Amino acid sequence: MILTELPDLPPRPETPANAAFRRDFLARWGREHTVVCGQTRLAEYYKVMHPLSIKMAWGGREVYRLRRREVHVREGNYLVLNEGEEYGSLLSSERPVTSFSLFLRRGFADQIVGARRLGVEKCMEQSVEPGATASFSPHLRAHDCHVTPRMRFIFERVMAGERSQHWLDEQVVFLVEDLMRAEDAAFARTLRLPATKASTRAELSRRLRLAADFIESHYEQPLPLEKLAGVACMSTFHFVRYFSMLHGVTPHAYLIHCRTAAARQMLAAGITNQELIAERSGFGSRSSLYRALTGRSRASGSPH
Repeated sequence: MILTELPDLPPRPETPANAAFRRDFLARWGREHTVVCGQTRLAEYYKVMHPLSIKMAWGGREVYRLRRREVHVREGNYLVLNEGEEYGSLLSSERPVTSFSLFLRRGFADQIVGARRLGVEKCMEQSVEPGATASFSPHLRAHDCHVTPRMRFIFERVMAGERSQHWLDEQVVFLVEDLMRAEDAAFARTLRLPATKASTRAELSRRLRLAADFIESHYEQPLPLEKLAGVACMSTFHFVRYFSMLHGVTPHAYLIHCRTAAARQMLAAGITNQELIAERSGFGSRSSLYRALTGRSRASGSPH
């Protein structure tokens, strides 16, 4: 299923005009790979259980409301949410925002993960993939050389008129493999953490990524170090040390990077009022904005 307009679903009321579409959509939802993309200033969807999905947005941000938190997908990142996650979303902007999501057929990623475990010889002997569970880190991710190019390729082809379900099914096979490569790269970064047990490293990584998500979603607000450490449920001492190990920059440098990226996107969109840009990007003043844009801020580097 390939949709190039955001679907007319609850909380908007059902009408005679949209009733047939909703019946068809729900009959196919989760049973086939689905692309949903469109441009709008306002769209809202209730919390429901979803298949595995990847989210992108251009020209603004889209807010995803998860069970215990919300994350903001914007131009500089993408979001992966696992099968069975319950969430809703809200898109509200003065300017049109392009929303792009790809939902996988339920259970499909499990099949790919299982098949990946088989060598060439065994895959010819076994037609049914062994059981497996595909689980990906449900956090915001900077654009990378794995998932991002595939998602942009799919988006561009769809916007150029591609509507073949067979084509989409093939692309999703490659996309899941791209996701697994990105997951392997993220796991490799957790090895920077000093914990002895793998389970401890995984928990540290989860908490530190929650803090990074919070920075990316709320960079325009004052974010004192104590608040960020509280999001990670850690002392400020351990939070600063371990955040820097995992992400390659300090929390403050990560925050400045997010604010600077947001300011550059506003400039690229044609906004020229520097006081407005400083306010909306979280810098607060034109002088702080100028220092960041000219590289004169003491916080340098970019997260990776």
